[in-house]
Amino acid sequence: MPNFPMFVSLAGKRVIILGGGAVALRKLRKLLPYGPAPVVIAPEILPEIQAMAGVTVRRRPFRAWDLSRKTALVIAATNDRKVNARAAALCKKRGIPVNVADDPALCTFLFPALVQQGKFSAGISTGGASPTAAVYYKELLQDQLPPNLDKILAYLDAQRPMLKQTIPDQSRRAGILRAMFDRCIRKGDVLNSRELEDILWEKPLGTVSLVGAGCGKADLITLRGLRLLQRCQAVVYDDLIDPALLEAAPESAQRIYMGKRSGAHSASQAEINETLIALARSRLDVVRLKGGDPYLFGRGGEEMLALQKAGIPCREVPGIPSAIGIPAEMGIPVTHRGASQGLHIITAHTADTPDGLPRDFDALAKLNGTLVFLMGLGQLPRIADRLMAGGKDGSTPAAVLSGGNSPNPVTVRAPLGSLAQAAKAAKAASPAIILVGPVAAMDLNTAPGGRPDGFSSLSGIRVGITGTDSVALKQVSVLEALGAETVRLAQSRIVDRALPETLSDLTLEPCWAVFTSPNGVRSLLSRVSPQVFSACKIAAIGSGTGKALEDFGLRVSLCPGKFTSVDLAHALQKAAQPGEKILLLRSSIGSRELPEILREAGFSVEDIPVYDLEPVFSQEALPEGLNYLTFASASGVELFFKTFGAVPPETKCVCIGGVTARALEAHLDAPFLTAAHISVQGMVDAILAQEMDPVSGGGPL
Repeated sequence: MPNFPMFVSLAGKRVIILGGGAVALRKLRKLLPYGPAPVVIAPEILPEIQAMAGVTVRRRPFRAWDLSRKTALVIAATNDRKVNARAAALCKKRGIPVNVADDPALCTFLFPALVQQGKFSAGISTGGASPTAAVYYKELLQDQLPPNLDKILAYLDAQRPMLKQTIPDQSRRAGILRAMFDRCIRKGDVLNSRELEDILWEKPLGTVSLVGAGCGKADLITLRGLRLLQRCQAVVYDDLIDPALLEAAPESAQRIYMGKRSGAHSASQAEINETLIALARSRLDVVRLKGGDPYLFGRGGEEMLALQKAGIPCREVPGIPSAIGIPAEMGIPVTHRGASQGLHIITAHTADTPDGLPRDFDALAKLNGTLVFLMGLGQLPRIADRLMAGGKDGSTPAAVLSGGNSPNPVTVRAPLGSLAQAAKAAKAASPAIILVGPVAAMDLNTAPGGRPDGFSSLSGIRVGITGTDSVALKQVSVLEALGAETVRLAQSRIVDRALPETLSDLTLEPCWAVFTSPNGVRSLLSRVSPQVFSACKIAAIGSGTGKALEDFGLRVSLCPGKFTSVDLAHALQKAAQPGEKILLLRSSIGSRELPEILREAGFSVEDIPVYDLEPVFSQEALPEGLNYLTFASASGVELFFKTFGAVPPETKCVCIGGVTARALEAHLDAPFLTAAHISVQGMVDAILAQEMDPVSGGGPL
């Protein structure tokens, strides 16, 4: 379990260092910038320590009465383990924080790797696991700090009283302080009076950053775009944005969906422009998150012009465009020596021509290289006919490609003359790109001999994932490491419920406290002290729940071998004494079997709902091409069918355990997979087994 970082004031406080050697000297040098009143006690003390100003030196052995009530903390750094251990025991008995050099087990606090400049102080700790790692990140942080940071912080601190008095509006004051800090960091020094006045009298506006999100998974965004997203106060986003990017924005940031999709109701460009301007005029820093690149048929130029006209500070951050990224994902390079020496990107939606194609379209047929048409799937027959009429050979390799975060991924390769029919047969749907040129025949994702690229065992498999972040993100991590593509569906979040006041009385009333999920543990113990359960016996379902309890310092007394409510109920029947009260601390929609079995056995059961699951995001329609669909809870099953209605016949469902499986049986007649053990890895193993042996792998229920 990691140590909780906490900053305390040592100014003028008594700090005892036992030992007078090199270790004590090193600890003293770390402490002195924080203004303590250190007392060094040891029979032998280095001259460097004796020469330090403000350090009291006592050349004698340590005595118990040295630990007075006024002692703020103790550092035991002698070369005698018995003395160190005795000092640590006395400190723990008297409630004095103690650090024992090179013996973490005796410490009640650890010395972090410190970075300190003036009032800036950062402590880095690995809990003793790897001091080398702590030093590494300390040096990394030190390299990032400007040399005048202490001076800048002192200047900003001195300006706060003036700003508080002259600018009562807290949000505007916070914005000004941030602007002052940003300008100081860029300058590398404090501001002069003119620079400060410029900030104080600036028109109080926020900023807008048009950020290209790329054309696929979240990690295709640029580092600059990600940093802006992580600091923004509002994010306005399009269709096909990876949900993981929205999670990267601060929890407090507004999230505003304003997607634009052909054939679907969406916000007009004028509405989007007005929203961006209104948010910036509310003094918010806004990220306009756009798929691909904002300036490549993304109407980013129109948004930038509107922002500039309104006087809003704005910028653009490029992204990987679909015209290049999607072909690359499918193994097609848009240029290749000997095959294509040029790239032409064309829109198939031109407003001022009868058929929507560009006026000089016929000239495209005579161009060498690669042609990529965006937003043109509905125009595919006309595009192919006009290219061939202009002289393009009907046998020219071509492709229709849909990938990235598209709900309908497809790769169709065919000669230009038959591409439209092939795309129709494959049920290709927007959004998709059309690629024409010799490179369309290439597949760099295939190794010699026709074998897949070999990156993983689930390459080409698409998995829909339901549930809360804590479980879903684990699935995403494991499955994508194996090469699978994942799609988040029917997401839900934990919403804490009000708790009964009787919980505080548990220290006086021994009972069984039963936890059925890590979500319940975190929801409850983030609001209630673990000490409340000091007199209780703890029961849990599953190793994940047990680990979550251990993280809060609670020891599990009972965890059945099978991670189900029924098995837990039977285990409690054997372990609990007659008359013992049993508290169920869990979701508001937990299984009914657990309390029913226990009550029938004669136990007094109080079922306390500690959290609800609330849907927060779903795809508008279930994406096509899902090979698997995972369910990690019965509530996830119910939310899925409420949202989407049915599972496609070609999609195989995977349940985490028996309770989830029984919930799925109520909605689904087709066979499905159930994990052999209740865990994320159990579900992944079921998918792997199914892929190796489609007939019997995974054990359909």
